[in-house]
Amino acid sequence: MTEIQIKMLLVQYLKNQYKNFVVGSEFTFQFGERRADLALLESECLTAFEIKGARDNVLRLAEQIKSYKNFFDFCYVVCEEINLESVRAVISKDVGIMIAKSDGIFPIRKSKQFKRHDKVILTSNLSVQKLKILAKNNELKSKHTLTEYVSKKNSTQFIRELSRKDFHEKYNVASKLMLQETTQHLNSDDIYTITKRAPNSLKRKCFT
Repeated sequence: MTEIQIKMLLVQYLKNQYKNFVVGSEFTFQFGERRADLALLESECLTAFEIKGARDNVLRLAEQIKSYKNFFDFCYVVCEEINLESVRAVISKDVGIMIAKSDGIFPIRKSKQFKRHDKVILTSNLSVQKLKILAKNNELKSKHTLTEYVSKKNSTQFIRELSRKDFHEKYNVASKLMLQETTQHLNSDDIYTITKRAPNSLKRKCFT
């Protein structure tokens, strides 16, 4: 299966599992250096989903997971049956695994919760404007300097909560738009809706 096909199955699975959630596709973090194929915010916890289809290489997977643990609360690798063993061989047992089949997503191992987050990486997704407000210091100019300053002045829990609120602000409208417009079965346009940066307000499409 292609990545987009697996994403459609995964979002459909999440729709069946949760009533209230926010989801974003191709979510970047760590100053834009890393990207989660899909990210889910539910009950104030952020979960990363890394998709590894049958044709995908898993050589970099361990390093990707290491980055996820610095930012996310939970992490799952979504793969196909044919590459399950290769995925198992390179990830630790605290990472969840899901199998993608043509008829749906099937969890086979739960993710443990990750609590040793990196404060700088958590802070890195906040905008410069938000960082300046938190820093209360107009002399700091670069985002990296602001990020380091804010992370030193605040607790991990406080910054973690800010990062989750920031994700909600970015993807809440897009998620609602997707859920309103989607039919019983998702399509690639639905995934595109949660991949775009969210609009400022929720608007239905009108055709004349």
